[in-house]
Amino acid sequence: MDTTNLCDVADSRRTRRTATPHPSGSDARKSGSTGDRDTGARQGRGIGIPGYRDTGIPVVHHPAYEFDIGPHVFPTRKYRLIRTRLLQEDTIHESDIVMPESASDEQVALVHTADYVRKIKEGDLSVPEQMILEVPFSPGLRDGMWLCTGGSILTARLALESGICAHLGGGFHHAFPDHGEGFCLINDVAIAIRTLLSEGVIERAAVVDCDVHHGNGTAAVFSDDPAVYTFSMHQERNYPAWKPPSDLDIGLDDGVGDEEYISILQRHAAEIASNHRPELVFYLAGADPYCHDQLGGLDLTIDGLKRRDRVVMETFQSADVPLAVTLAGGYAIRPDDTVEIHCNTIREAARLVHGE
Repeated sequence: MDTTNLCDVADSRRTRRTATPHPSGSDARKSGSTGDRDTGARQGRGIGIPGYRDTGIPVVHHPAYEFDIGPHVFPTRKYRLIRTRLLQEDTIHESDIVMPESASDEQVALVHTADYVRKIKEGDLSVPEQMILEVPFSPGLRDGMWLCTGGSILTARLALESGICAHLGGGFHHAFPDHGEGFCLINDVAIAIRTLLSEGVIERAAVVDCDVHHGNGTAAVFSDDPAVYTFSMHQERNYPAWKPPSDLDIGLDDGVGDEEYISILQRHAAEIASNHRPELVFYLAGADPYCHDQLGGLDLTIDGLKRRDRVVMETFQSADVPLAVTLAGGYAIRPDDTVEIHCNTIREAARLVHGE
């Protein structure tokens, strides 16, 4: 299968902007207005999420995120282990956790083609389509991904209510409108953003993708959408081979470590907040820039990744921009390292909420 023809991202309309590691300029096409940003999102829009009591950081999770894909580098059990650890150490409490409902087919169709949604619903993916997906397709995978997408929609709504919300799941950024790839069946973050845009809840959003792998599906989905600014900071010589242009791509050399990474991220996170003025940011807090990740080639430490999370969260909090956090990838040689990195992301969010 020629995967480059599966989704046309209109490369001729926009020149790819990559940097290793210092890009220049900003994409004015997706900038916000020059006046004061509408802060209604940060102060809440009366969404009224059933079952959530505003006593701490809102956390979205569902046990069905852990589905059986057999022996695989993608550890779906991590979601349960993260939840358990955070509860045991009192970082979060049961009252902080909200269980989502599945996304509707209509919401999924805001991003994905009708034919692709039909194939998923009927279990009719071709052999090449399953091969590029790189996880075995099953009804459990389908149902889990619909539920996880509902979780990202709920995370966005709670972020608008509370300023920040953490999803113990999500970040499946390799799914294109007409196919899935790289462990990603559907693109939960893109669906969540399109849902809120279609409802008129927000007018502008941004995606800050700090997974080690380029957010190719997300870049393709929003390639010609002036309402959504996409930023991907990733290892350049890594999956995927074909990288449709984000609004800003930071392609890092192999082996980049804590100090260089954080310095670059600080500068660009601040520019996104000030120049593009989003009303909501989705942050993909991948654990795979870790130095001992099986699918990564950067050299960040566990402490460095925690500092990365702090930079993103403090930057957008200071700019009064609501932040929806998803976990994205993580494939450490020691699975407990992946769990700890993800737990640190939630600990940083909780620290921010409690003003520590």
